[in-house]
Amino acid sequence: MSPTEISSYDSELRSAGIRVTAIRSLMWRTLRQHIHNAFALSDVENLLVTVDKSTIFRTLTLFADARLLHLVDDGTGCQKYCVCQCHDAEHHHGHVHLTCVVCRKTWCLDDVTIPHVDIPADFEVQEREYVVKGICMKCRRMRR
Repeated sequence: MSPTEISSYDSELRSAGIRVTAIRSLMWRTLRQHIHNAFALSDVENLLVTVDKSTIFRTLTLFADARLLHLVDDGTGCQKYCVCQCHDAEHHHGHVHLTCVVCRKTWCLDDVTIPHVDIPADFEVQEREYVVKGICMKCRRMRR
């Protein structure tokens, strides 16, 4: 990896108001290069075996607080994260997630927005999530 690529990832951290450290740089670079869908703490642990679980958790929390990641409640009982794909100043993550009820993996459909839902005027929406549950292709093949 070139120094320019590393600098680009570190620049993203700085832009989010995060002080760059070796671990934060390593984790952000790993997430950006190797994670392409929703992921859990254990997925990061498997990629970064030399980094302890509490450091990974604290860093994921920091990234989520800085809005580099968003949290996904896919109903599996395991906290999932997605790398935020927001390309403007307003943070939003109104896209659809697919969750396999067999393997419990979750995928982001970044290009599919949450359908419009008419909400009563006296209700203040704080968060929107849209999770479609089913069985992924891999699990369907294994069931045959």
